[in-house]
Formats: sequence, C-alpha cells, structure tokens
Amino acid sequence: MDPADLTEYDDAVLSLVEQVPRGRVTTYGAVADALQDAFGRGPRAVARVMSLHGAGVTWWRCIRSDGTLPDWLLDEARQAWLEEGTPLRSSGAVDIRRALWLPALG
Repeated sequence: MDPADLTEYDDAVLSLVEQVPRGRVTTYGAVADALQDAFGRGPRAVARVMSLHGAGVTWWRCIRSDGTLPDWLLDEARQAWLEEGTPLRSSGAVDIRRALWLPALG
C-alpha cells in the first residue's frame, strides 16, 4: 500500500493504534472518541480503517469493546496477545478491565 493512498483520517487512526503499549489494547470506540473532535466519525469507521489498512500496524491491539476481533483474526491475535502478556479471560477474549489503554482525547 502506498502511504499516499491514506486519508488524513486513516493516518490518524493508524498512528493512535501504534501508540498502544505492548500487552494493552484499545477499542474501536476509544479511538473514535479520541478523534471525534477532529473527524466526527464513529467506531465503525475505525474498524473499516483497520480492516483496509491495519496490516502494517499492531492491529491486534485495537479490538471490539467485548474484547474480541472477527473470528478470522482471532487465532493470530490470540498468539500476539499471549506473546505480549495481554490479560485474557478464560474465554480467550481480552480482559478489557485489565488491558484497556485509552488514547488521549484530541
């Protein structure tokens, strides 16, 4: 992917996701909230950016509010979560209460 193909919004989302510390996660909604004043878009827009352009960043650190990702991503994400020491629930989903990192609102 050519970086010139990214919109300002795409770049802002990807930049925030790259800031999530190792072993922590954020949610599509938290990223949307942090970018709300500048862009006025919601969690689905964040999820779309991640699905189209997230392969080059730490995509497994930006998840749904229930601690999961789409089924087709879970095996690879779970491996990354285990390697990073991300707190997980017995179901295999991320323990949001223990792992959530909130980006600064801007």
